[in-house]
Amino acid sequence: MNKIFTKIYSNKKLPFLQLRYSNSNKHYKKHFHSSFSLGINKEGLSIYTNQNKKFILDKNRLSIMNPYELHSCNSCGSTLNKYYMMYLDTSWCSKIQKIINNRISKFVAVDKKILESKEFYNRFLNLCEFIYGDNSIEDKENELIEFFLDFFALYLKKDGEFKTDKRFEEIKAFIDKNYKENITLKDISDSFDLNEYYIIRLFKKHLNITPHSYLLNLRVNHARVCLKEGMSIVETALESGFYDQSHLHRNFLNFVATTPKEYQLNFVQ
Repeated sequence: MNKIFTKIYSNKKLPFLQLRYSNSNKHYKKHFHSSFSLGINKEGLSIYTNQNKKFILDKNRLSIMNPYELHSCNSCGSTLNKYYMMYLDTSWCSKIQKIINNRISKFVAVDKKILESKEFYNRFLNLCEFIYGDNSIEDKENELIEFFLDFFALYLKKDGEFKTDKRFEEIKAFIDKNYKENITLKDISDSFDLNEYYIIRLFKKHLNITPHSYLLNLRVNHARVCLKEGMSIVETALESGFYDQSHLHRNFLNFVATTPKEYQLNFVQ
């Protein structure tokens, strides 16, 4: 039997984020948030109203709420709706937008109220479940950055002008040397006295991935070598810079499309 519940995710290491997961058919009066918000229904149907425009919120649709837009989202009937609502500080969003277009100096509102896309619906659902899952803060932040770089790119003009910065190769060499250590984007930022989001912009420009994704790639590649040499999965995880076996498992599966155990059994000769 479905039960009414509401869970709120927040973490002081991700101060720009709040994520709500609810199973409810409560009805809300029109209201607004000071944050930028996205929402989806995992189960059920809702009537989503924003600035007097009405939409049916179903699977494969994301509701989009800019700051201070008067809106409501209510169940169509007595059936309980399972839904995710994500609230993001506009200061963080503007940093992500600036990676896409360096001319942006403040948050740019999205000019749509709803996004109809199976791809982005599934990606957002996976992102929300990833955040609620037993994953590291660094991995959660990276997944947020990856998703919203692609999301905001739907509505922003890309900045084609971006000068090559010789420090990119220095930063890349730093990660190449220290990928087994627990280095964070802040560590890199402090080491090179550069803004964290500028560093992300450098990596997106040169390699089309984030610095954290690059670091994970290095770790997975080293793990493959360790597994080929017959090292145990636990030892491989620690030797490659992962927190534990499950951290290795998740990322190995993402990058190699097989588990470390399957790789050892079936692919290593």
